[in-house]
Amino acid sequence: MYYLSADGGGTKLVTLLFDDQLQLIASGRAAGTNATFRPPEDVRADMERAIDACLGTNPPEIEHARCTIVGPTDEFVACLRRKTAVRAVSSPSEGALALAAGAGVPYGVLALSGTGSDVFLVQPDVHDTIGGWGTIFGDEGSGYDIGVSALRAAIYAEDGRGEPTMLLPMIYEEWRLQKLWGMVPLVYGSSDPRRLVASVTQLVSRAAATGDPVALSLYQKAAHEMAHMTICLLQRHGGCFEGPVVISGGVWKGSPYMFDCFRREVLAVFPDVEVLMPVFEPVVGGVVLQAFENGMQKNDFWTSLQRDYHHYRYLSASEC
Repeated sequence: MYYLSADGGGTKLVTLLFDDQLQLIASGRAAGTNATFRPPEDVRADMERAIDACLGTNPPEIEHARCTIVGPTDEFVACLRRKTAVRAVSSPSEGALALAAGAGVPYGVLALSGTGSDVFLVQPDVHDTIGGWGTIFGDEGSGYDIGVSALRAAIYAEDGRGEPTMLLPMIYEEWRLQKLWGMVPLVYGSSDPRRLVASVTQLVSRAAATGDPVALSLYQKAAHEMAHMTICLLQRHGGCFEGPVVISGGVWKGSPYMFDCFRREVLAVFPDVEVLMPVFEPVVGGVVLQAFENGMQKNDFWTSLQRDYHHYRYLSASEC
């Protein structure tokens, strides 16, 4: 029997095909699935691309597809079913998928900072979320949020309202600007401005690694926003919960300083909680959830998964 795990967000879509022994058969990758910020036809084309790469020219029947898609999940499932027979489909939450991948556990708290941001509480009797309001209403502590703050810091450094920062010359070079104003038509004219702005976090990561105070302050602010959401979510449920607090999303990879600040703030309120870096990227959570469904315990598969799915380990920018 064959199974499929799919994880699609603001930046990328990843698909994994694996068998009932949890052996990886094939994989696919394409751009993000959030149709709020991308043309629907582009999203559909990328879904087709990721599925085709995963299933190949002779697609097997899929026993169970777990699809965690930020965007048109129905469109993804319809695309999959046009390619092959699918017996069962489920849609784990982003929190459930990333917790399973990050720590090999079914329950806990997941602090996601990618292109957007959310914090998820996943418990036996309750699932709850703070965040996820998008670029206009929220996404505090996300890649987009950091990107906007970095571009604003560059503007302030340029006109004297803010302190000098390496981000200014780095943005000039990265975007090949003659004048800083050139970033205005570049961003507003982009087909995916949210992703373009979020990509500036790569520059913030490089600047922070050299000790640039402005870049480090952006990571500290993002960590505070993520910790604040996490603490408020836990307090909303009386502070009692099962499992660890696990981080997820590409933004955390940019600087260890962000995770350190986040962990310190959470532990100041909940000193007994485990605050963990994840082991795998979220898409591997579909494999872990299938193992749980097969009646396996973490000790039965966790070591072999780290060997067989090492290409999907969660790596920091310095490790990539």
